[in-house]
Amino acid sequence: MKIIGSLCILFSSIFASYYYEKSLKCKIKKCEEIIDFLSYIKFQIEYFSTPINIIFEKYDNKTEFINCLIENQKIKAINQEADTKIKDFFKAIGKGFKKEQLTLCDYTLKLLNEDLTKLKNEYPKKTKVFRSMSLFFGFCTIILLI
Repeated sequence: MKIIGSLCILFSSIFASYYYEKSLKCKIKKCEEIIDFLSYIKFQIEYFSTPINIIFEKYDNKTEFINCLIENQKIKAINQEADTKIKDFFKAIGKGFKKEQLTLCDYTLKLLNEDLTKLKNEYPKKTKVFRSMSLFFGFCTIILLI
């Protein structure tokens, strides 16, 4: 019975580290999706002067996440500061002249590229630490139970 309990604890600690790693990958993927979408918006405004509502309608790679961004729903993409900037971007885009919209796109893209670089640099460190911690606490719990 102790062996089965020990295996359950060990597998749950491995699953916790896997879940944490997957959530970090998801944040990186969401950041990349947002950057692609904002680049598409900037391109359409800069070269074709397309109105924002037509840009939203024509965007091909609409995921559920991008739809939530367009509709200004609650998002948790990267971190609180970046999420606020993204919400501000979607509130302000489409208002003002072409030059103002392009400046807004450039500013938001710069912020997101910095966050993406930071996330990609921290990813290996964070996953390694969390894997080690979860296995350590799993083994400690097993030792305490036996």
